[in-house]
Amino acid sequence: MRFYKICALIGTVIILADIGLSWVRIQVFESSVTEVFESMVRTQMEIDGLEQELLHVNKVLKLAQTGAAQTDKVEVDGIEYTDYEVERLKSDQGNLKLFLQEKKLDIVSLTSEKKHVMNEVRILFLISLMFLVMGTLLAAFGYLAWYFKVELFEDRRRSPR
Repeated sequence: MRFYKICALIGTVIILADIGLSWVRIQVFESSVTEVFESMVRTQMEIDGLEQELLHVNKVLKLAQTGAAQTDKVEVDGIEYTDYEVERLKSDQGNLKLFLQEKKLDIVSLTSEKKHVMNEVRILFLISLMFLVMGTLLAAFGYLAWYFKVELFEDRRRSPR
């Protein structure tokens, strides 16, 4: 067995293994990215809903403070609130703010997770590119040397002694 044949074989195996392993890792990354993206969108929608709810609660409480002496009911955006409901909204306001902060922390952690996945993709790309170049060089050297060795042998057989 000659050195060039081993180079050709190893180069070809490296290229095929690189393609196969990259394909498997990309499938794993795809599911991770989908999960993180869906979680980010869902959490951002929850944050938007909580901000709107908090804005509405603040509007009700502001009107309740200014118009408390005038009437027992407060009307905001076509919805009437009794004094009991206004008191309940006062107690819920702190819970909404706390829940909103938790969701914002979730977004920060999901952003960190997204960066982690993107760094893994970059590392995979660089390693895959390195092995692809190395495999291609080895295979090209091996196959070219093998070809020229065969040509040299055929030329020697055909030449007169």
